[in-house]
Amino acid sequence: MDKIIEFRQVMLITDGESNEGIDPISAAREGYEKGVTISTIGITDKTNDERPLKEIMDIAEAGGGVWELTNIQNLSTALSMVTVKSVYKTIEEAVSKELKEIIGTGLNDMPPQSRVKVTDMIDRLGDEININCCVVIDSSSSMANKISMAKKSILNLLRILNQRKGKTKVSVISYPGKNQGQYDILCDFTENIALLEESLNKILIGGNTPTGPAIKSAIELLSNDLNYGINVEEEIVFKSMSV
Repeated sequence: MDKIIEFRQVMLITDGESNEGIDPISAAREGYEKGVTISTIGITDKTNDERPLKEIMDIAEAGGGVWELTNIQNLSTALSMVTVKSVYKTIEEAVSKELKEIIGTGLNDMPPQSRVKVTDMIDRLGDEININCCVVIDSSSSMANKISMAKKSILNLLRILNQRKGKTKVSVISYPGKNQGQYDILCDFTENIALLEESLNKILIGGNTPTGPAIKSAIELLSNDLNYGINVEEEIVFKSMSV
């Protein structure tokens, strides 16, 4: 079976709390219902209070994704780690759900010998699955001294994921947008490092933090890029049943 499955993810990177526009947690929940996973990375420093960090966790939970808190120096590692963890989490949940419906036993309850066979299949799917990742990056005033490292981390994400068998395409949305807009779509999905770097250099710093509208725009961008009329869980089950 040659069918290629696709994982669609919004990756939110921020060091602050939403203060403009729609609720980002509701936006993430709606995205998850459409088959898009929303993962988050909170950039911490000594001045962070607990509210922005809780929002980071709540957005990822509502979006079915993975969250991580890190300092700016370790952002590159966190970005690739969260993306890979999110891919495997989605595959495991889809396969475990299907196993439970077919044989009445989820992945964690299977005998060790049988579980190894399934986890081997999950590992292979994780390497072969295509990834479309829309990075949504906070470009408000508080990110001024962090944006350079953030740009390098996004470029590294594409380089690292391109080492997999599956294809990876990355798009970028920054928020707030220029001319008092809530966000800017800087780059549509691409595998081209040079094009991605050129787009990242268009990021402007300053303004409020309209996290919800930016997440919603990323979900729309991913939804418009659908190749199939079925969601990622259905694709994963379809592929797992055919190998």
